[in-house]
Amino acid sequence: MSDFLPLTIGDSSYAKNAVKYIEILNKLRRMGAQSAVDLPTVVFCGNQSAGKSSLLEAISGIQLPRSDGTCTRCVMEIRLIKSSSEWSCQVSLRKEYDNFDEKLIRPEETKFGRIITHPNEVEIVARRAQKALLNPNCKPEDYFEWDFESLSYEEDADKNALKFTKNVVCLEIKGPNVPNLSLIDLPGIIRHVEKVEDENFIRLIEELVENYISKEKSIIVATISCKDEIDNQAIITLAKKADKQGLRTLGVLTKPDTIEEGTHDTWMKIMRGDAHRLALGYYVVRNPKPKELKEGITFKEARKNEKNFFDNEEPWRSFYIRDRLGVDHLQKKLSDLLIDAIKRTLPSIKKEIEDKLEKIREELEQVPEQLGENPRLELFRMIKKCANSIRDLISCSNDHTDLWQEINEELGNFKHNLCSTRPIFEIGDERFDTLREFLNPTNEDVIITENNDELHIVKEIDVSDSVNKARGRLLPGFIPYSSVVSLIKKHQKKWKSPAFDCLHEINEIMTKHVNESADKIFSRFPALVGRIKSMLSRRVINGNQDTFEIMASAMSYFKIAFKRYADMISMTIIHAFIDNFAKDIEEKFLDACEPMEGEEDFEITELIKEDENISKRRDNLLETEKHLRSMLISLVRFGC
Repeated sequence: MSDFLPLTIGDSSYAKNAVKYIEILNKLRRMGAQSAVDLPTVVFCGNQSAGKSSLLEAISGIQLPRSDGTCTRCVMEIRLIKSSSEWSCQVSLRKEYDNFDEKLIRPEETKFGRIITHPNEVEIVARRAQKALLNPNCKPEDYFEWDFESLSYEEDADKNALKFTKNVVCLEIKGPNVPNLSLIDLPGIIRHVEKVEDENFIRLIEELVENYISKEKSIIVATISCKDEIDNQAIITLAKKADKQGLRTLGVLTKPDTIEEGTHDTWMKIMRGDAHRLALGYYVVRNPKPKELKEGITFKEARKNEKNFFDNEEPWRSFYIRDRLGVDHLQKKLSDLLIDAIKRTLPSIKKEIEDKLEKIREELEQVPEQLGENPRLELFRMIKKCANSIRDLISCSNDHTDLWQEINEELGNFKHNLCSTRPIFEIGDERFDTLREFLNPTNEDVIITENNDELHIVKEIDVSDSVNKARGRLLPGFIPYSSVVSLIKKHQKKWKSPAFDCLHEINEIMTKHVNESADKIFSRFPALVGRIKSMLSRRVINGNQDTFEIMASAMSYFKIAFKRYADMISMTIIHAFIDNFAKDIEEKFLDACEPMEGEEDFEITELIKEDENISKRRDNLLETEKHLRSMLISLVRFGC
């Protein structure tokens, strides 16, 4: 088939008015936009040997790899572009999946070999390109001039690293008589394999087909052979599953010259829409038989023979819907469908890209920025940021009240525990709990329960004995001061424990919030986090002594003022401990950046070695943002 496709839709109104829409679609495909958003796509699929390859050749005007067995072992994208220049074809490889079958964020499309200047050369170069994809560990240029040494497709397939791949061979064809169209050719669906080890490929191909045709913007071209009953063809089941209402599936009946005598009515019902109804309907094409292909039939001769078949053979000669017969009519229909889909969906594609960009940028805000070239400066900047966040917590800036809610609750617990050390005085048969009111909360609805049996009872006789023992040289009516002191000291000893318990609990609260702040800022540096937390634990051990002395001074000063003692302890914790916490933490963080004793080989860069998961996530987000932004720019420039 050495002649190229005759003038068909290349000169139609579609070509004249819609070139720019095909161009923007092809541009988006070249940059791999289909990995991020759903693009309008004409997807050719069908059972193996259903005549799909012949149909694509008729539409594209090129010879494609073909054999009696499975020859298409990857996805093939055919981009047809009307141009005033001489006919040419550039074969490219688009890698959408890595060697571990993981989907790439940004597909990579690279040219495969030189530009082809004759349609007859496409088949061998496409076959070489497919082989390059099936051997991903080798360089593509190794296959630019690959000699298959007369091996069949099946024989050569055994020598490849992969049996199938989800990556794509792209054929971009330009020329004055080329129609403006973009097609996806999927491997033929298989039901049986010769080798047991190849059985998994049955499902692999089926999943690949399902993935492409399930997308809402895909136009499904279901290639159906008239040589077999329609219900026996897997593509029918898959198409109905993906397109339940049959709104975006177009059926193409192939090999009408193989229909057995007396069974034409079954297929005519389908063509009329009386069976297996589809909104886009059905078309019938008649392509060359294997014998005709071997004899070298041209594209022009193939279309002429097709026209003669439908004009002279019954029941097609009498079929009233003439624009459903033949490749030329199918081409125009596919072109109209595709261009209409592009026009209709470009605004929604742009909106989808904008929405994804916004989401990506929101995610990026939650990921730490990449460090600059000066690690020490960057580290000091992060330490200052962390210290400032702690100061904001302490000063309740920006409505940060969580810390103080926890502290105030602990100070309330301290006052309660302190009051639990109070004595109850017993005079005669009556007991006096003079400090009970100190426990009463401001909220009268709250009732505090307490076990009075645990409180120490100071009996009148015990105090009387103490007074008598202490009485010395005193005027009548005066009580010995030493008795009062002795009684106060006896109970004052119990005050120290609640105070220290309160300080310990508040220190735990502060440490928890410091760790949370440090985790937000430093968590991507595991070595640094461990060092900082070590420093923080040493701060707790070494940092309490000054506060304890202040508290001790307060206790000695307010020996008999129970309520004032409680208030003073609370104020001391706040001013001497909490208010200085941020400054102390910042100093300890800075100390963590310096070498410790015995660390002769200390390197600050080791402390800020970023967690690989965080850096990978940031890189992926940035790459996705870049990809989406390039797509959006293309659409804006297009005028969308």
